[in-house]
Amino acid sequence: MKISTLFLTLIILSSFNKIFSQDIFINKDTTINNTWNIPSGAILKFGSKGHISGKGTIRGGIIDAALGQWIFDTTLTLNPEGTYGTAFSAKWFGAGRVKDNSVALQKGINTILGNTETLRDFIIPKGVYDFSKPLIIQSIYKGQYVGATIHLYGESSFWDCCNGTTLRYTATNGFAIGLQVAKGTEINNVAITGQFKAPAGNDSTYYNIPFDKYNDANGKCGLMYAGIVIDYDGSKNISGSTGVKIHDVYVGNFSIDFLVSPNGKTFNADILIFENIHCGDARVGFAGGQAQEKGNVIRGIYSWGNMHTLICIGRYGKSQAGHYIIDGGNVAGRCIRLFEISQAGWFASSIANIFSESLGTIGTITTQLPTSISNCTFDLMFPEQIGKQNLFYSDNAKTKFSNCMFRYYGSNQPMKFTGYATYDNCFFSGPVIN
Repeated sequence: MKISTLFLTLIILSSFNKIFSQDIFINKDTTINNTWNIPSGAILKFGSKGHISGKGTIRGGIIDAALGQWIFDTTLTLNPEGTYGTAFSAKWFGAGRVKDNSVALQKGINTILGNTETLRDFIIPKGVYDFSKPLIIQSIYKGQYVGATIHLYGESSFWDCCNGTTLRYTATNGFAIGLQVAKGTEINNVAITGQFKAPAGNDSTYYNIPFDKYNDANGKCGLMYAGIVIDYDGSKNISGSTGVKIHDVYVGNFSIDFLVSPNGKTFNADILIFENIHCGDARVGFAGGQAQEKGNVIRGIYSWGNMHTLICIGRYGKSQAGHYIIDGGNVAGRCIRLFEISQAGWFASSIANIFSESLGTIGTITTQLPTSISNCTFDLMFPEQIGKQNLFYSDNAKTKFSNCMFRYYGSNQPMKFTGYATYDNCFFSGPVIN
């Protein structure tokens, strides 16, 4: 019995030694200029000084390295079996160690998209990453866009703009991050900042800036300069994104913080979930532009900076309006207009549970469809500060406000509304002039 047990132990130890002998330890600079095939199940483990350079290809291997290490040159091609932890780190390609992180960040994204069977999570650790070229999330097969899936995340809270993971876009045109035909893609816990500077001025000047005059104060950023764009291109096919979730993020200092379907050709862009969103300074917070945007939800939107129009649906792209559910938010700072909605499509939007203060006007809704605005509070700037304003316009009585408060806080001055709308169980701080 003792001999059998000893024999079995030797067999087990021998098997373990064979497994362990397959593991590869990188403890110094190593150059790969050809194809390196790593056996299945082997761990490619990096010591504190391990780094691989060259122009070769690494196939296989389970990557095991600290998330803050720089272990690969961007000239390498990676097709790993997986990672020892759950994530592939942006720092593994040197992000955070160079002045312009465009190449390193894009290389990490492309590595995930090129190995979707083994990789999904792309972490960008805490730090500031300057980049000058748009980061593209797309997959192309036989000249056509196909579904692109990635989970890109950092170490910021939704309120951070500089203390966690900050992606700082240094260009003044294009967009910072673009998703094309994204399917099941998720972005969270990052801050994305641009170069747009909102117009200044005292209240009487600022709150009377027309939409088309609310431009970059430095005169550098274009009107379509955007933070995150979903379906930016319609040149390869007309399919749109589905099942995208963006949450706990800060996006600010762009002409448009979030832009959906601006290309004027693609359809869909549906089941998009935006949750716990902090909009920084911008001309527009959220913009949508085509009728088949269905089942899209903006839940928990916060804007405490300078903003002309927080929600703009129907101006860009095909100039149509899809189905958006806007639920919950806090708007303060200097927001001139809460929303501009032009519903020229088949689907209506609904808005609920928005608290807004220091607001110039509520905005405009043009529609042929029932549109619901409920349980909202609109605290408006006093006329003696910004002049008398037309607080809201709608062209259809199917626009319905329910359980909403309209007020000049602490004042009973007359309030001007024009057009048509229905008001059910609403409070007005002063007499309504129509």
